Order: sequence, then structure tokens, then C-alpha cells
Amino acid sequence: MRQLALIFTLLLMVGCQPASEEPQQTEVSSEVAAELTGNAPAQEEQWSFTEGKDYRVLEQPVEIAAFEPAAGEGGYITEFLWPGCPHCQHFNPTVIAYELERPSVTIIKRAAPANERWALDARVFYALRDLGYSLDDELIGYYETIRENHNRLPDQDDINAFLAEHAVDPEAFQRAYEDTSVTDKLRVVLEDMMAADISSVPTLVVNGQYVVTAPAPHSQDESQRYFALLDHLLAMD
Repeated sequence: MRQLALIFTLLLMVGCQPASEEPQQTEVSSEVAAELTGNAPAQEEQWSFTEGKDYRVLEQPVEIAAFEPAAGEGGYITEFLWPGCPHCQHFNPTVIAYELERPSVTIIKRAAPANERWALDARVFYALRDLGYSLDDELIGYYETIRENHNRLPDQDDINAFLAEHAVDPEAFQRAYEDTSVTDKLRVVLEDMMAADISSVPTLVVNGQYVVTAPAPHSQDESQRYFALLDHLLAMD
């Protein structure tokens, strides 16, 4: 496959800086998150939640884009992420656990194109989707494996190996990767991040209106409170 080409003219004009990985993006162990999939939903009345501490309210909601799935009966949660971010990788099992426990809630994952490298990975993310593959979690896990085993980000050979592992036609992927429709998706995500003042990942936005600012959980008790917070925000609309 020839070198992956990037189309960033409009993206780079806005001058977006990479999202910072601040301490508030706490890590969560895969083991703890996996245990949660068998738990009953947490009882919200055990906790109280405070605007300005646990969440903030957007004046301009983050709408579901035309290329994203519709909201479920229970609402929707948008996650802004970067597949190469260790915090996003560690947080992903928690998101998966919540999705399994709340099947009526739609989880929408958005790859953030905050700089040139992030935009490359976002293009991989959306090209796979445009080809009809549901490999968001597999891609995040693959990036995590590369980081843990080799202490680096995936290179072109690694991406080619991922495509081969999942029987993705490399020529079809290349065409999707370079298509202007992917550029349009990246522009939508970047503009929404800037409008919502989202500068770090992972970040969750509940029903397009509430940005979660509570620390990501790193224990079972904290995960239960975090789940209850999401439930609380979903019920506010």
C-alpha cells in the first residue's frame, strides 16, 4: 500500500492543539471494568452530583451528526477520544461495561483530530466505519497492544497488519481513507470539540448537553458512582 495521505488544509487552519492528558483523566483497570458487566445498575440515590464539579452544561449542544447512529430510547453519550491515548485505552472497558448494562443508551465514539498524528488515526477510525466495519474497540485495543509491547504508536506496517487481521481490503481502505467524506467527518468532530471547549480526552458528553468533568473511575465503587452520574445526566432531559 502506498503511503497514507493526509488532507488537513481546513483542519490545520483552525490551529487546534493536541488535547492534553491531564491528571483528571484517571486510569481504570480492565479487570475492574470487566467485573462491572455482571453488576446490577447502581442506585443513583446513594450519591449526589454537582454542576461545576461532576459536569458542566453546554450552551450549544453537541448534536448527533448525520454519519452517526440515532439516539437510543435511553438517550446517547458521545465520547471524544484518541485511539493512541493511554487514558482512552484504559477507560474503554468502562465505556463498554456501561454500554452492556444500558442497552437503551447509544454510545457514539468520536476520534478527535486534534493534531496531525491524531488526524491520521482518526482517518483510520472513520475509514473503517465507512467500509461498514464495527472495529472501534478492536482498533483501540490494537493501539494499546502496540504501546504496551513496543512503547510507540502504530506505523504503516502495523495498520496494514490490522487490516489483514480483520480481512479489510487494503485498496478499498486506501480509497476510503483518502475520501473527502472522511475529511468532512473530521471537520465536524473538530468544530464540535472547539465549540464545547473540549481540550482533553477521553471526554464524555451526555445527550449533547452535559460534559462529564468527574474523574474517570479506578475502582468498582467509583465506577458505580460514575455510572450513576451518567444515569442522572441522561434523566435530566
